[in-house]
Amino acid sequence: MGLLLDLYDVLPHQRERLLALAAQSHTPPSWRSYPPPVSEDFLSFMDVEAVAESIRQWEIGVVPGIVQTESYARHLVQSWRWVDANLTPREVEERVAIRMNRQSRLLPPRSAQIWLVLDESVLMRTVGNEVIMREQMVKLLDVSALPNVRLQVVPLAHGRGVTEESFTLLNLDKDNPMGQCLVYIDHNITNQFFLDEQRSIFFEKMFAILVGYALSEKASCELIARYARLGAS
Repeated sequence: MGLLLDLYDVLPHQRERLLALAAQSHTPPSWRSYPPPVSEDFLSFMDVEAVAESIRQWEIGVVPGIVQTESYARHLVQSWRWVDANLTPREVEERVAIRMNRQSRLLPPRSAQIWLVLDESVLMRTVGNEVIMREQMVKLLDVSALPNVRLQVVPLAHGRGVTEESFTLLNLDKDNPMGQCLVYIDHNITNQFFLDEQRSIFFEKMFAILVGYALSEKASCELIARYARLGAS
């Protein structure tokens, strides 16, 4: 965490608060033992995710890791073996376990305010098989019922004037969100992590536009439920 704060010129009062939060977060030291292709920016992202007060994410590829089922996550992690033949079964299981541990942010005592906006293609894209997908749709519905979670879907039928790759906004202080908003952009292997006002404002606006394209929370859940029933057929 200290290296991250140095890199992004975090102000002294912000630095003190972040270090105090990090000390309380019980971040597993095994996160730092990830071999490639996991990037330093992704490790830093997980550090900040563990202490963020709010997490907002736009996703166009796969279900966000923070709400993936174990089966869905395992299939995705195992697929890395097509890229990295040295990835061992043990490392696969370690990465799945860490992804599951990240989901502690969904529930007390470590819950954050979480707002997920998914492109409908995320629901349509088969990961693994129909059983895995139906289980994942059911989990999305369960998660959407949590009081600290908002889940919306942008339908493919809605033309978008703005397109953007997946990104996450991490707010460290709910009383001063723009002052401490970190932006994480997921390029898969070459990820980027930003802490500066200009990019924060840009992606805040982008998220607001995408929310405007999205179905209501109720309609989004109805759409997810339809995909869950399709997986059961």
